[in-house]
Order: sequence, then C-alpha cells, then structure tokens
Amino acid sequence: MVYLFVDSSGFGGIESHIHQLALMLQSQQVDVEVVFLSRYPGHPLYSQLEQASVPFRFLADTSTIRFFRRLSSRDVVHAHGYKASILARGCRVLAAFHLVTTFHAGEAVAGKLACYEWFNRYSACLSRNLAVSRKIQQRQPFHCELQRNFVRCGENALERKRHHRLQVGFVGRLSHEKAIDRFASLCQQLPSMDFHVFGDGEQASLLDNAPLNWHGFVSSMAPYWHQLDVLLITSRAEGMPMAALEAMANGVVVIATDVGEMPSLLDSQWLVEEAQWPKLADKLQHIEKRGEAYWFALSQQQQQMVRANYSDTACWQQLSQIYQLSQ
Repeated sequence: MVYLFVDSSGFGGIESHIHQLALMLQSQQVDVEVVFLSRYPGHPLYSQLEQASVPFRFLADTSTIRFFRRLSSRDVVHAHGYKASILARGCRVLAAFHLVTTFHAGEAVAGKLACYEWFNRYSACLSRNLAVSRKIQQRQPFHCELQRNFVRCGENALERKRHHRLQVGFVGRLSHEKAIDRFASLCQQLPSMDFHVFGDGEQASLLDNAPLNWHGFVSSMAPYWHQLDVLLITSRAEGMPMAALEAMANGVVVIATDVGEMPSLLDSQWLVEEAQWPKLADKLQHIEKRGEAYWFALSQQQQQMVRANYSDTACWQQLSQIYQLSQ
C-alpha cells in the first residue's frame, strides 16, 4: 500500500500534485490511500478524491501512533510538506515502512515557517527525498533526487481553436511570489485581449481596478481550460507549477518568467528573465499578431512536450523504482 501523507488546509500545487499522483497509482493498479493529518471543512481535494474513488482518512479521527505502528516494510509513506515530512520521519522508530518525502516549496520563507523548513531539510537524512525542481533539489543538505511534477494526458492531442480575442489567464494564489501585481499591470497595457484570474489570496485587493475577469478560487481548472488561449506565469519564484503542465496538456499555450523548472518545460522563446517581466507583453502581442494557425502549431508543440516528458506514463518508471514496487 502507498499512503500519500499531507497536512493540507487549502488547495495549491501540493494538493494538485497529490491528486495527480493518486490517479497515477490507481491507473497502475497500485493500492493507494491519502492520509490527512487534520480535517478542514470544505477542502476541495476531498471531493476530488471521492469523485476518483481514491480512499482517504484523517489521523485526527484515530491515533497517529497507532496508524504508523501497524505499517510494515511493504508499505510506502510518501509525505508532502514540512509538517507531514517531519512527523513521518519521527514515526519511523515505530515501524520499518519505506519513507519518501517531497520538497515542493520554491520560494524563500521567513519567521516560524523558516524554522520548520530548516528542520525539514536537516531531518531529511531519515528519508528518501525528492524535489520538484533542480533549484529546490540543490538547496537540500542530504541526498535528494529530482522527480518533476507530472499530469495525466489523454491518448491523443487536443485540437482546439483560438478565440477571436486572445484569452489570457492567471491561475494560482494571489500572492507576492506568484506576482499577481505584474499580471494586473500587464492587463492594463493590452486592451485588445481579455484577461482572467482563477484564484484567491492575500493580494486580491490588487485586482480591484484591473480590467479583467476575476473568477475567484476554483477547486479544479478542468471545466475552465477551454476558456483560455494562453496561461501567463508572472511568478517571482516557482518549482514546477502544476498549472503550467495542466494548461499545456489541455492545449493552452504557456508563457512565463524564467523561474524554477520553467526552462526545462518551455522553449526559451516563451520565457523572459524574471527581472524583465514587462517583456511578457511582447510575447503576448507576438502570438496575437501571428494569428490562429501560429497559435495552433504552438499549442500542439507544447502538448507534445508534456506528453513526452511530463505525463504520468513518462514518469511512472522512475516513481515505481523510488517506491521500490518492482522488488
């Protein structure tokens, strides 16, 4: 059995990763269960797991010690986030389960959170460790393997049509590191395009006077990708954003700042240096002027990139070895 262990109160990159991971394991006929440290009312991941028939539980409902004590060497615990990872490492004294942890955070943190992250990094000698980007991997003091994010892809590439007016989207938390302020600035400069924001967060007030469509938080982008032609990533820091992979798999063209693992995902033509983010406007105007055929070719090219390198099928062999499922 593979247990995906997390403490999660909202929905973001980690939760999307866990959802995709659970679906991958299901498709490979591997028994999987998501284990939440605590229950948070209305959490969107719960309904997503229910819809996919993925079992899940809450350790607050039982005994944490009892849960870990009954595991055996045939069980895998894959922890995500600092709290779950630290706790799982401490519980290894209770049973000989195989422990894997993933480092997701690409941004710098401060205060109490920085202390937790320091302890997370320096307790990593007690687990097999993965990172979703090379930058995150290089920050770890102990051995850590690169295991990029992935997304489920259909058997055939989607053939979509571009909207008459280019539809440009932002997907994610409205925060400083995701740079929603930059997105709001760019939409002021490009009145010939329509801009959409899917997300919520502490900087939502920056959208008050911006000429865009704010859809708020959505638990899944699946019903909305068809509304977009371009996903614009304006971030100051990233790992490997799940939103980029999902967008490309759904035929949405991605343009981004050169942060995290974006250079391994996108051709340099569709990246700008992080400090030169205003040049993202030039990239959007280039796509707009070249017309539908140009956009369609780019959509197909990016879909193929994801299918070949970041699909669940492409990533399964590495993950099955990490989980030691072939032994």
